[in-house]
Amino acid sequence: MPSKDKKIFNENEAKVIIEEAVSHMMPEGRLFVRLANWLGTGQSWARNRASMSSDQREITLFMSKPYSHRVDQWRDIRAVTNQTDIESLKGIGQHVDFYYKIWKEKYPPDLIVSKPESDEKGAEVWANKTFDRNVTENAAAVEELTRLSEAANLMSSGYIETTGCTALHYSRDEWGRVEWQWGQVTQAQCSVTVREARGNGSAWTGLTSFDVDRIDIRSISTMALDRCRKTLDPVRIEPGRYQVIMEPQATATFMNLFMEVLERADPEQRKGGPMLLGHDKSINRWRSKLGLKIVDERINIFHDPADPMVGSHVAPLHRRVDFVKNGILTSMASDYLDRLNEISDIYPAFPTSSYTLQGGDVSINDMISSSKRALLVARFTQPEIVDVPSMLYSGFTRDGLWLIENGEITKSVRNFRWTESPLFIMNNIEQIGVEQQVFDPVTSRNPLGGSFFSLSLNNVVVPPLKVNDFSFTSTIDAI
Repeated sequence: MPSKDKKIFNENEAKVIIEEAVSHMMPEGRLFVRLANWLGTGQSWARNRASMSSDQREITLFMSKPYSHRVDQWRDIRAVTNQTDIESLKGIGQHVDFYYKIWKEKYPPDLIVSKPESDEKGAEVWANKTFDRNVTENAAAVEELTRLSEAANLMSSGYIETTGCTALHYSRDEWGRVEWQWGQVTQAQCSVTVREARGNGSAWTGLTSFDVDRIDIRSISTMALDRCRKTLDPVRIEPGRYQVIMEPQATATFMNLFMEVLERADPEQRKGGPMLLGHDKSINRWRSKLGLKIVDERINIFHDPADPMVGSHVAPLHRRVDFVKNGILTSMASDYLDRLNEISDIYPAFPTSSYTLQGGDVSINDMISSSKRALLVARFTQPEIVDVPSMLYSGFTRDGLWLIENGEITKSVRNFRWTESPLFIMNNIEQIGVEQQVFDPVTSRNPLGGSFFSLSLNNVVVPPLKVNDFSFTSTIDAI
């Protein structure tokens, strides 16, 4: 449990601070308060030399008091501070009340919406070893990697980061009923890039997890060094359509693009989309592809808050949701307030960033040995949208591209620009591997997420895929 000696609030300490802030405010109206804080260690390096080693801490006290609350809009007074002394807490509370009095007269309350309750429990995503990690341990890991890189005449760069985050959420409804919600998570991530000094080869490896013990930094470093050697002096081959074996990190790139559209965003703003069939004038609604087969029938995509691999935390509305089941689109994420009056199956959009894809048990070695001529891809980068309705993207291969001939890796290949759609890929799969966690950096350090109904961690668990007819449109000189 976090304590003051680690410079991070535990639940009781956070509660005292929030109660102090609320005591200086009017007891009238709905009120949301969130106190979040995190402590982390960071170590970064470049060209085999450490560039940063530090401990970091952040505190955020957020207040929100709605003066008009409707299903189609939310108007509120907000204030944020990073100070927790009595004067600062008094000041932020009085600031919110002052503007609340002014604006509630201009925008009187409309329909009151209460959030659904849930008894679902999330997985434990707190690891003491991650929270107790210090800069000395990080420095030792970096020193070993840079020493090995220099001995091999290679250059390494990257970072190691561990954080412990806690948050307490206070909510008060129109009738003065108060609800408290406590959350705590840890997160560890490591990213390593190794390049040949003359620029003839490059490799990258990385991993994210709530538990630093699940990240074997030595293994990650060794893999990056070994892969860099295997990418030296790549040959140039003709672009075209190839059978491709996508390692899990490459799969994650396309899956993240796919998951972005599994959200019931406003179709009028989007002007249609790959998950929409069209506008039905008879009911004045956009019809979606819910209930239709959209990908290979072996594919299952879901978010499970009870699975520690995806780093979920218990919060209102958090439950298991199956987005795709046996290739059929079964759920789409929705914004809680904006869609309450349209649908009954309400689920916040944020779990689309934390998911698992399952569907097979084939190893990458078996995929390689069964390939007559194919390309093994370590990673895709810089995807940019080309066509929205078909989800057509274009980007580059990076940090490892190898030619497979007659079941064996024969040579390193120059990188390609690719132009492809996640929908085409997931409908043209030959083999599916065993899912594993990949590198997906943290975008929010708040255990209760960026909003009151959201998920904070973006952990992705996906398998390698063997795909037919993948489109490479041109070669590039970048390594």
